[in-house]
Amino acid sequence: MIVPLDLFLAMLLTGCGNTRTEYVPAPVVPIPAELLIDCVIPEIPAIMSYGDSVELNERLLAVIEQCNADKAAIRQIESNRQGKESVQR
Repeated sequence: MIVPLDLFLAMLLTGCGNTRTEYVPAPVVPIPAELLIDCVIPEIPAIMSYGDSVELNERLLAVIEQCNADKAAIRQIESNRQGKESVQR
């Protein structure tokens, strides 16, 4: 009675030993929309004083800085994607 039970258990154990690993590609994470919006250029008045010109330059530099930060974030996302793709291959 013990021998048939042992054979049955041995068959059950060998059935689990034949598993197959299958890799599924991860979905691509889209770039956030706030990084893709256009940079808003401040309005340039027709008549400016020297002080207005300095303030305009400051606002323009702030816009450029924000755009550069957005582009750096996009480059980081793309480099992370490239790293994950090379690992999956």
